[in-house]
Amino acid sequence: MRERTKRWWIAALALVGALVLAWAWELVWQAVTQLFFGLLVALAALPLARRLETRLKPGLAASLAVTSLSASAVLSLALLAPLLISQIRQLTALLPGLYATAEGLVRQGERWLADNGVVMDEGLKQNLLHRGQELLGAAAPTVLAWFGGAAGNLGKWLLAPMFAFYFVRDRKLIGDWLLTLVPLGKRGLTVRILKEMRRETAGYLRGQLMVSAAVGGLTALGLLLCGVPAWLVLGLTMGVLELIPYLGPFLGGVLVAIFSLTSGVGRTLWALGVVVVVQQLEGGLLSPQLMSDATRLHPVIVVLSVMLGGMAGGVGGILLSVPLVLCVRAVLRVVGAYRADRWPA
Repeated sequence: MRERTKRWWIAALALVGALVLAWAWELVWQAVTQLFFGLLVALAALPLARRLETRLKPGLAASLAVTSLSASAVLSLALLAPLLISQIRQLTALLPGLYATAEGLVRQGERWLADNGVVMDEGLKQNLLHRGQELLGAAAPTVLAWFGGAAGNLGKWLLAPMFAFYFVRDRKLIGDWLLTLVPLGKRGLTVRILKEMRRETAGYLRGQLMVSAAVGGLTALGLLLCGVPAWLVLGLTMGVLELIPYLGPFLGGVLVAIFSLTSGVGRTLWALGVVVVVQQLEGGLLSPQLMSDATRLHPVIVVLSVMLGGMAGGVGGILLSVPLVLCVRAVLRVVGAYRADRWPA
């Protein structure tokens, strides 16, 4: 009787939790996203904190590690902010020239087709020009809106270091507290699952952040050497889009090609060459060195998870999708090994 009553209470609590989640989904998702960014900062600060803990108390070590990382980020942003603002304005000013360049390319294509016996329909030509103007008109405002949104949400971003400090300082206490919620007989399995999840997600997130920073820096440097306008904004955009597996670099390459058109076809080809070379370095050198092979997923699974994450939660869903898949895979792997140990064939 007592066991049945307990089950009813659990079912009732689960139902209430599901209703609350459905009612306040937006707030819950924002909280999860904030904790996720705090976790990213904590993962970046954790190696330094572990070194400092050999000589300092955990609280002081965590504070110094997170403060040093945050101060470096703020200082970098303060130094780059004037140049970023100038280049964003430059991108917006390039739009009329981009329209004219796109129209000139369409005219050249039309003449080439006519020379080869293919006459382009006037309606199709106008439709292509209209579509091109729509794409070009949306590109710069999209980049501008992204940076503006990031600056507008600065107050939310400032919460990430605070969460990171508590994650780093109290990571052992948090782990012990979570274990108290697990039945005693399942704690060994739970510890194995959590260790495997931490190993995969921490390796993936830390490696992905380093790869993204390297790709953004190398792309910006290459575009600067090629004389591409707004090289810093485009390099940072490539670095951010690198966080979106497979799809992000393609979108970044399209933006680089669009905003280098006003400098001529030759410079556009050089800019695309920079993107291709950096992506080859990323795939052949950076990722193998910075990312663990254990965290690799099949491209189809990655693309599907990114698409579903974007549909469910926008940008936050895209960033969370692959780590969630890695967590699920870690759980399945540990549970499968646990069952094989308990029930051998």
